Amino acid sequence: MKTLGRITKTYGFEGAVVVRSESGITGEPQQGEPVFVVTDGIPVPFFTREAYRTAPDTLIISFDDYLTPESVAHLRGCDMLTERGEEAGDDLATLKGFTLTDTGTGLTGMITEIIRNPGQLMAVALINDEEVYIPLHPDLIVSIDRRHKAIRLTLPEGLVNLNN
Repeated sequence: MKTLGRITKTYGFEGAVVVRSESGITGEPQQGEPVFVVTDGIPVPFFTREAYRTAPDTLIISFDDYLTPESVAHLRGCDMLTERGEEAGDDLATLKGFTLTDTGTGLTGMITEIIRNPGQLMAVALINDEEVYIPLHPDLIVSIDRRHKAIRLTLPEGLVNLNN
């Protein structure tokens, strides 16, 4: 099983919760698909009523048979898992070999390595014959095109020149 994120709070009046992930939410569970909420160290299945992403790192999800904020309030702080694992194909750690483009400056480079730091994925990209470390934060990612192996980011000014 793969960690989808952590439930941070309830949402609305119909028993939905907000799930956040530091490395980005990778895919949305489909209606009727089980997700597992870890309560007391045990993954408990919950069947998805509705799920949608509001940001790259945020998912709103509601469950069958849980129709009020009070019914899901006890899930706050619990991890959520999915059975999809790597087959979902959206994991940021699979971006090695992708072409990286900065939408602000137009700089392009090739991602040669992905480094997993606690709470942060870093891409090592070869840009202008130099290795540059790029944080793979959901706020910086504009789009990922898996078919063409390309990722577009909006990088903060000066980030690429930090090695100089």
